[in-house]
Amino acid sequence: MCRQHLINTPREGSIQGVSRPGNFLASVFLSVIAVVSLSSCGTKSDSADASLSNHSVPSGPKLIKVSEKVAQQIDIQHEVIEKRSLTIPMHVTGKIEPDLGKEVDVTSRISGRVKEIRVAPGQEVKRGQIMAVLDSQEISDLQAELIEAKAKLNIAEAHEERERMIYAELLVRPKSLIEAQTQFDAIQVQKDLAETEFHRQEGLYKEKISAQKDYLAAKAASATANANYEQARIAYEREKNLFKNKAMLRKDLQLAEAETAKERQHYNTLKQRLDFLGADVSILSNVLSTGHISGLVRIVAPVAGIVSHHDLAVGELVHPDKSIFKVTDLSSVAVKADLPEVDISRVKLGGKVKVNVPSYPNEQFYATVSFISEHVNPETRTVSVRARLPNTARKFKLQMFAEIDLEGAARDLLACPKSAIQELDGKPVVFVKRAEGYEERHIKTGVDTEKYVEVLSGLEQGEDVVTQGSLMLRTELTYKH
Repeated sequence: MCRQHLINTPREGSIQGVSRPGNFLASVFLSVIAVVSLSSCGTKSDSADASLSNHSVPSGPKLIKVSEKVAQQIDIQHEVIEKRSLTIPMHVTGKIEPDLGKEVDVTSRISGRVKEIRVAPGQEVKRGQIMAVLDSQEISDLQAELIEAKAKLNIAEAHEERERMIYAELLVRPKSLIEAQTQFDAIQVQKDLAETEFHRQEGLYKEKISAQKDYLAAKAASATANANYEQARIAYEREKNLFKNKAMLRKDLQLAEAETAKERQHYNTLKQRLDFLGADVSILSNVLSTGHISGLVRIVAPVAGIVSHHDLAVGELVHPDKSIFKVTDLSSVAVKADLPEVDISRVKLGGKVKVNVPSYPNEQFYATVSFISEHVNPETRTVSVRARLPNTARKFKLQMFAEIDLEGAARDLLACPKSAIQELDGKPVVFVKRAEGYEERHIKTGVDTEKYVEVLSGLEQGEDVVTQGSLMLRTELTYKH
């Protein structure tokens, strides 16, 4: 039976009733049948012509004949091929690394033997938390020196206190000044007596009553008394000036204070050095109070994070040049990628980029560009770029592969809508509108964007391709051939 007879049956009414409410899939199916009927059935002469065409004409672009009425019923839509400004995306492969400043190597600041380990790989630690305890000979030596420094400080403080008491007493009872004044007063009396005796002997000598030797003796005694008086007066004046200048009285006290400050500085320096090396404050207090030396030193976490590296065993001898732990803050990570230098203008600090991680294929993440290197790798001509990615859910692991999608520059390209492209025999195909129907056209594509694909060959500017309805045409083409 000819297909034309089927079209004249009530099924034909179904095709014409596509626009009426009903089962959409059934309408589409009947529409396809209508296309088939219109393109492959007709009069016997038409069938003969078609048969002749199939057997005698070489294979080439296939044409699907669809009447204007049927095209309207199945709502075929078209779009003109033209040049469009397409933004070409760029995919850069990278990997997830610790964020800048978020990973710290933990080392010992002093050589020692491991006595205790308090953390395990993968454990979360807080800043200042004790990770391990070492036994160090150098710490023992410093503690012994600290005990000695403490004893010297105690002696210096006692001497300072004694000098302070002496100074306080001098302020109340200036001993040297009192002694100088007493001596000055006594010598002044002696001077007055010597002068009186001299004047008496001088008068007697002039009257020829006294002998010359007595006169000369009185004169010498008077001169000696005057000299002693002048010396006592100078000493007395000096002591009075010294008493007025309190700084001179503080000389011995100041020397004692300077000695105490020196010993205290040495003592505090030793304590700070021990603290810097990791000695426990409570242990130091016990060492100072009992004199019992303990060489224990702590290894503490410098930052909060996860113990991502652990290379330590009890009894092992460690040195300052060895990394024994690694603490990583994974609250945020960085996606590192190398960007070709010609594309460096596509990124800027603070810009957002889309990140795809193979471990989560159905999710998309957004990162913020936090670092753009100032140097170009001379061998690969690439620039290192980092984008900070929040990781509060701890989804991302270090060294995971990731892909960064960058928005490229716009270019004018011959573009075909993606909705117009179907796949036939593993190759992309479109349907170009002709006066007599729709021509199958194989194309070669280039850049793929969200809505459009670059056409490298197979289409010309101005040609009209089917967008909505292209799937039906492909189905009909498959059915016929």
